[in-house]
Amino acid sequence: MIDWSSPKIRLAFEEIRSYCEMYGRGSRVVRWAYAYRRLRNRVYYGLQQQLAGCLRRPHLDKQQLHILLHLRGGLGDCAALWVGVRALRKQLPQAVFYYYTDSPYAARLLVMPDAQNIILPLGRIPYRRAYDMACEWCISFKTVYINRGRMEKLAPKFMPVLEKSLARQKELEFFLCDNYLLDDALGRFLYHHKVSRLEAVRYLSALDFDVQETGLLPQPILQKDISKYGLKPPYITVHSGINTTFNCGTKTPLKCWSQNNWEQFIFLFKKQFPNIQVVQMGGKNSPHFTGVDVDLVGKTTGEEIPALLNGACLHIDGESGLVQLTRWLKTKAVVLFGPTAPCLFALSKNINVSADRCGYCMWLHGAQWHTDCPLGHKICQNMAVHTPQRVLEIVAKELKHEFPVFTK
Repeated sequence: MIDWSSPKIRLAFEEIRSYCEMYGRGSRVVRWAYAYRRLRNRVYYGLQQQLAGCLRRPHLDKQQLHILLHLRGGLGDCAALWVGVRALRKQLPQAVFYYYTDSPYAARLLVMPDAQNIILPLGRIPYRRAYDMACEWCISFKTVYINRGRMEKLAPKFMPVLEKSLARQKELEFFLCDNYLLDDALGRFLYHHKVSRLEAVRYLSALDFDVQETGLLPQPILQKDISKYGLKPPYITVHSGINTTFNCGTKTPLKCWSQNNWEQFIFLFKKQFPNIQVVQMGGKNSPHFTGVDVDLVGKTTGEEIPALLNGACLHIDGESGLVQLTRWLKTKAVVLFGPTAPCLFALSKNINVSADRCGYCMWLHGAQWHTDCPLGHKICQNMAVHTPQRVLEIVAKELKHEFPVFTK
């Protein structure tokens, strides 16, 4: 944990602010660019909200609180942030929650829609002022609208938490004034302090939750019919680590194992465990691995993913959204870390395989960190340590310990 009120932490934030503003000190052009971005954001999002208010303003029950949650990022981000969502739900058990996610199916993998949990369609911009409270979640937590009168009337016991959250957001206003730009800087700050990415969400929201919390998804989500795929337990699942949002051309993302390594691992695994099926999962842009027993790449729907993973003895992957989803499944994952830092993303329930050969470069150089090593290496040096034989030894040890009946 971080002592957010300590002088060292406050100075660290001032240092980040200084770095971000450094070039602007002697350049009007840079200062104008910062001012333009702030103005553009206010105008763009202001017009966006006005249009949403005219076209899609919902009619809400006046006797209940209505809370809008914008969960930014992909499936993995939403699965991690769900810890905070559950904590907020405990604070406001009678409220109606509206979920808007950047990932088209993420919310449907985490909650069953009902009278108190409403999933908003992708592309329909929610009008924040139509709700009693609206928040944005990612690395940071930002309250973007509050109907204070209704909050005080309908949730008086929650008000101390809300006031504490707003005060903390005021303290870190520099990051939150443009969280789309500065979330990466906040992420680097958390990395240098060796804490989970959820520490910032916990502090800024003033919600009390365990960043390593796990659990199980609702049974209707886990019991989706997957019989059509002909899986024969026991089976393990493998995933290249390439999610559907990657657009890397011919390059393999630095946080992904190479196809050659995967195929060598699968060959060695089948040789040692011939009675355990290898099932490959992935979206349409994932490579197909030779040697798997069942190839489901591009064949499954998003809603089937939890049931498929939950039935596996073990899931093997790079640091991906599916790995974060295992937080809410009975299945463990063997996670191969490369440029992403385990301190930020690792779950204690999983087997996290890492090698700090050259540090962790996530969020450096913008989106380029996915494919271009800042030190010029073609392959992430942290990933290069993870040989197929080494990973097999880790997988075999876990299977023999957890499932001895399948591995005799």
